[in-house]
Amino acid sequence: MMFFIGNAFAEWLAAKTGRPISSLRVSVGRDPRLSSPLMAASLAAGLAAAGAGVARFGPCTTPAMFMSCILPGHENDGAVMITASHLPVNRNGAKFCTGEGGLEKKDITQLLTRAAELAEEAGQRPSDRHTDAAFVITAALQASRSLVSYVDFLPEYAAYLRELMKRSIAHPTNPDAPLTGFKIVVDPGNGGGAFIADQVLGPLGADVSGSINLEPDGSFPNHMPNPEDKQAVAATRAAVLDSNADLGIMLDTDVDRSGVVDRNGNGINRNRYIALMSAITLRENPGETIVTDSCTSNGLAAFIRGLGGKHFRYKKGYKNIINKGQELNAAGVPCPLMMETSGHGAMRENYFLDDGAYGALKIVIEMVRRRLEGQGDIADLLQELREPAEAMEIRVAIQASDVRAEGERVTAAFKQWVDAGCGGASHWKLEDENYEGWRVKVLEGDGKEGWLLLRPSLHDPDIVLNVESEQAGGMKAILQHLLEFFKEHPEFQVCTAKVEDYVYT
Repeated sequence: MMFFIGNAFAEWLAAKTGRPISSLRVSVGRDPRLSSPLMAASLAAGLAAAGAGVARFGPCTTPAMFMSCILPGHENDGAVMITASHLPVNRNGAKFCTGEGGLEKKDITQLLTRAAELAEEAGQRPSDRHTDAAFVITAALQASRSLVSYVDFLPEYAAYLRELMKRSIAHPTNPDAPLTGFKIVVDPGNGGGAFIADQVLGPLGADVSGSINLEPDGSFPNHMPNPEDKQAVAATRAAVLDSNADLGIMLDTDVDRSGVVDRNGNGINRNRYIALMSAITLRENPGETIVTDSCTSNGLAAFIRGLGGKHFRYKKGYKNIINKGQELNAAGVPCPLMMETSGHGAMRENYFLDDGAYGALKIVIEMVRRRLEGQGDIADLLQELREPAEAMEIRVAIQASDVRAEGERVTAAFKQWVDAGCGGASHWKLEDENYEGWRVKVLEGDGKEGWLLLRPSLHDPDIVLNVESEQAGGMKAILQHLLEFFKEHPEFQVCTAKVEDYVYT
């Protein structure tokens, strides 16, 4: 099917640009998954068979693919990254972008619909692998070889990042090697991010000898490349402490997400990562607005306000928050940072690009700046962050055939229960603004405040319940009272049973 998706993307680009397919050039890169080389080759063959020029990059990253549409000398009309990010090894997919950013959901739907039409017109069935393979090979051989070139783009992208760091640090005595004297551990989890150590930080003078899991391996033998993964955090923490490093950087498979570990081995991800990036960003852009997803903590909101910034809590989904940030900026509300608790983050200064490498390197720049100015470690920036005592996420699989309708039914019933007084809980109050499900703040006494959010999952057929409390035992108390809602709705029995598991075990 990737062949026909390549055909369809060529057509889509031609329609978008108003130019003939023969004038277009598209770059294709991939992550190290075992299925990625064949998928990339099939997609490239589809692009070439349609008449588009193709630059095959081989192993690459999602942010680099976007930059191949931007950097002088490349400026491709479109780019495709074959990756499934942090998902299991047996999954794979494709991310599409132009110089304007990633494609929207409606664009992807249009693309896939057209690809299915093209496959049907060619008499191909995606389920028939043998016929499909023969068709792709034949079509690839018939396509003009002059349309396909092989480009080693990652070193050029690394050079771009190095120059960016040198300009940003502006080291007074060592401008070409401003990281001299720093030890930095990089853990790409055997994904595509090893070049950050080998081609960016190392050449700038950093000691990266403590880095781990650098070898690309699509079976991901050590841990999943995911900065939220507990094994990833533990492995990076151990490497930082063993090598007495100043910082550890965790990257996901295609390097559009990141997290860090400070010199004391403390993981900085989720709310802590957003807080750290907010501290850096608001120093450079005082008083501006930070956009986050719906699951960020009360402490983070207070932290952003304490820095003089404004907090806009929106929806899950990195495209949702990036689009909201762009919308706010266009409306005259300055917004320099959009970030999800998952580690996805985009900055206005970086083309609103979802870029884990850029975020991690901003933290490295801040670390160097603080040392040059005689300030403390980057972790000192988080001293005023109030963190929850307890937090959890509960996911319940939706059993109904219409997943979307059932998710809306559960959340609508919850809203009615809240509006009716939350079963007599006067200390439960609906948040003023809700863009995804319904979030309720729980006044816990002594100035402490917990919360819960009931929402349909963005990608999975699940109902998701996020709960946080600022006092020990508070989360159990919240869940116990929430059971009153589910008991009033026996049709949601599977949700009741899941919550009861957490309350009574």
